Amino acid sequence: MEHKFSDQYRAMTRAQILAREREASPEDAERVRDEVKAFIQHHAPGTAKFLITHRKDGRAHCRPVSAFTEGWTVQTISQLEHLKNRHIRNNPQVGYLWVELNPTGESWLKSVWLQGVCEIVEDPAEIHAFYERRRAITGFGDAHAGDDWVRLLLRTTPTLVRAEGFLGRDTPALYRDFSR
Repeated sequence: MEHKFSDQYRAMTRAQILAREREASPEDAERVRDEVKAFIQHHAPGTAKFLITHRKDGRAHCRPVSAFTEGWTVQTISQLEHLKNRHIRNNPQVGYLWVELNPTGESWLKSVWLQGVCEIVEDPAEIHAFYERRRAITGFGDAHAGDDWVRLLLRTTPTLVRAEGFLGRDTPALYRDFSR
């Protein structure tokens, strides 16, 4: 689906497009904080979620994942042998990207970029507690309870969140304080 304003952008230079984009005021960003937080929550329908890690040589590696967010902390279950775990052990700086799959009408596509520091949790009791919390909230526990693969919990604490489309097309909301 093509939006009306796409023609407007085709007529602009790159410098003009970049000059239009300005970070939202703290007041405007605060106004949509709860909406942004709900968008990245585990129960947000209609979003695709991706985890970005880095290879030793710095190249990015991106994988679609399931993400369960408590507060602003993002958690993903992984299997021991997955490549992303090796990447995280070498460089715990990761990114998550949530993208709206079906924007409605004339609204601008919503997306949230979260960068943070990822901790790999290997303790089975902590992983079990994660599954229990997730089951209590979503009804979805360990989908592979009978399988013998070793589960890891990837727990990411955010350092920056950039939310686009919540305040229009040229006004991203940025968050650096995750105490609320």
